[in-house]
Amino acid sequence: MGKRTVKRRHPASVDLRAPAALAVVVGAFLWRLLAGRVLAGGDIFTYFYPYWAAAARALRAGRLPLWNPYLFMGVPFLANSQVGLFYPLNWPLWLLLPPHQAVHWSIVLHCGLAAGTAYLWGRRSLRLGRAGAGTVGLLFALGGYLVAQMEHVNQLQGLAWLPLMLVLYDAGRFRWLTAVLGLVLLAGHTQTAFIALIGLAAYALLPAVRQRTVARAAATLALVAVGGAALAAVQLLPTAELSRLSVRAGGLPFNERVSFSLAPLYLGRALLPPFGETVPPAHLEHVAYIGLAGLALAAVGLLTGSAARARPSLLAGLGLFLSLGLYNPLYLLLARYVPGFAHFRVPARFLALYALGMAGLAGLGADFLIRRGVLPRRGLLLFLAPAGVLALAGWLGGAGQPAALGWAATGLLTGGLLLAARSHPRPAALGLLALATAELFAAGESLPLAGATAPQAFSDLRPAVARLLVDSGMPGSDRFLSMSDITFDPGDKDALEVIYGPQLSPAALYNLLIAAKQKEVLTPNLPLAYGIPAVDGYDGGVLPPARYVALQRLFLPADALSPDGRLRENLTAVPEGRWLALFDVRYIITDKLHDAWLDDVFYDLQFGARLGRGEEARVAVVRPLEATAVGLVSYLDGGASLPDGAVVGVVEVGFGGGLTRTFELRAGLETAEGLYGPATAHAQATVGGHFWPGRPEGCDYVARLRWEPPAVPTAIAVRATLPEGRLVVRGLSLIDERTGDFQAEVLASQGRLHLVHSGDVKIYENLDAPGRAFLVYRAVAVGDDEEALAVMRGADFDPLREVVVGGGE
Repeated sequence: MGKRTVKRRHPASVDLRAPAALAVVVGAFLWRLLAGRVLAGGDIFTYFYPYWAAAARALRAGRLPLWNPYLFMGVPFLANSQVGLFYPLNWPLWLLLPPHQAVHWSIVLHCGLAAGTAYLWGRRSLRLGRAGAGTVGLLFALGGYLVAQMEHVNQLQGLAWLPLMLVLYDAGRFRWLTAVLGLVLLAGHTQTAFIALIGLAAYALLPAVRQRTVARAAATLALVAVGGAALAAVQLLPTAELSRLSVRAGGLPFNERVSFSLAPLYLGRALLPPFGETVPPAHLEHVAYIGLAGLALAAVGLLTGSAARARPSLLAGLGLFLSLGLYNPLYLLLARYVPGFAHFRVPARFLALYALGMAGLAGLGADFLIRRGVLPRRGLLLFLAPAGVLALAGWLGGAGQPAALGWAATGLLTGGLLLAARSHPRPAALGLLALATAELFAAGESLPLAGATAPQAFSDLRPAVARLLVDSGMPGSDRFLSMSDITFDPGDKDALEVIYGPQLSPAALYNLLIAAKQKEVLTPNLPLAYGIPAVDGYDGGVLPPARYVALQRLFLPADALSPDGRLRENLTAVPEGRWLALFDVRYIITDKLHDAWLDDVFYDLQFGARLGRGEEARVAVVRPLEATAVGLVSYLDGGASLPDGAVVGVVEVGFGGGLTRTFELRAGLETAEGLYGPATAHAQATVGGHFWPGRPEGCDYVARLRWEPPAVPTAIAVRATLPEGRLVVRGLSLIDERTGDFQAEVLASQGRLHLVHSGDVKIYENLDAPGRAFLVYRAVAVGDDEEALAVMRGADFDPLREVVVGGGE
């Protein structure tokens, strides 16, 4: 008999099975993104899509984007590290794909990278078999923490490299470790790099303490940190320069440093899967589940007796400990005195270390059982006790019945599998791994990924955006201010529901409608996607500049200022005309929520005029309509002592050929005191309604001023004549009482404003906008910002005639 030839398979080819299986599971988990759906909520839609669109636009034009003229009235682009402009994995996506698809593919690739690097950590550092290492990759990549952070693309990008950093440290590949740290820094989320370095330091120093080589390990880590920063210097240097001008220069206010801490009462809901309950946006930073089966495997990993459990345990414990933030006395000291901790908010982001550490422990547990290890008797107790405490904490923290039932069901299954592991450890381990996978898929339906919607949420052009693009002429030439709420219904809501309703879940359809409204009002960073300059913006890093926030104090109270921008959300009224001129606002976007229909006539109540004795307001552009009357909505402020019939103002309506008709406004007839009470001296005029935002006790009065024969007005002016108080004109409309036709006109104290678009929202053109360059006649030198603001608040300050210079560095 001849010799039998044994064909040996290369070990690497065998080891590809588990990574391939992981890739399949990750792809199945992210099927919505692979199918072209759009994540249309949170920061990914209003922050990352626009920035990626602008970056792609610049690179495809062959230029490096240094400046961003579209947000915050103009700020640096390249220096904003959150864009990730120099992160090499972004460039191919920007050059080859539409912006939203580029973001989605980055999410898919980095979830796959997180799974692969965590698998490698399990194999190389924790010395696990394929199944155990696969457990590490699965729970880290698809666990609650990374999935909840998908909307923060740069955080996901940075964290995907964290397991590889640990592998390279263990292997002594410090040059490669330096390069990977450089990539993490270039991804753009500095806090993620900081958290990764804290985790790496703890991971490295634990064995160094035992081996008494702390000084060597610390020196190595310092060199790695310096080297990584040097590799990322192309981004870090301009970012550091910008940070000197940032609202975060010198650190955040202390209450901001500990904001979004993980409250102990919320611990159960943070660490257990949110079965059947959508996680509120405010709590997405507090998600770090690995499933009850994952917790059971981690409990087994703690019992293995393996020396490898020490460092995953340290990562998990440290991450959970630091995530408590405000509720952790040590963290309060760190946040007050230690650089880094003083410059970032959201301590809950340290849960990234918990997520990786727990995935490592679960991998150890799976590996132990699969290698037919005997589960100690206390193994079941070690799982049941903490799981029960977490479930109780989750219930006390407000978890509802669906989550509680889910915990009960998976807890029973997990307990049963742990009991079976006493006699059949390998099948039990595989059962726990399968259950953990099912839990991750089920829990993922409670996170934003489940609401991925139709691509038209980003790609379709809304009417308001189209109008601005057409009216502004040269792109980037005219700035706008949006102060619209998004509580209105889109005009095409019914059509969207008919077209997309059968294809989308209720959550996805809801996100499509919200996206439509956000595009109509261009909030907050969407102007960047279309190349339309805005006064407003949003950022949570080195932007906006401190002086941008200080400038808002001209028209906002101190408690309404936001360090992130989002001016639209804090404005209750359009600023006065001189501030519109200072900001060079050409267009204003508002909603129709506070307008009124009276006697089948629409009145635009957005602006109006507050007129003292002798003051006048004019309609800037009277659109042609043959009319028989003008309808007026008004009230008196401070005129309660005026008697019946007292003339408080006049309305002058001009017609062609120099003809003018003058109408008197009289207390008790055409108008009356807005806060009408028993002490008011005149009668109450016809009440049109109660349209004062936030003050339903206020009265608006409606009157019609008629003329014969019908004619086309060419000019309308209102002048106050009352001896005391103010005449407040809320709105006026031309009316043809023969046909029922009407036309709302714009009367505004803020200047000459003209309605150019009326759809879901209204767009007004400010005819007094000075343009980007104009000549001033006087300069006022000041010593600091406070003095500058005091000068500008003066009643005689005119930004079109004088400029304030100085105000510090």
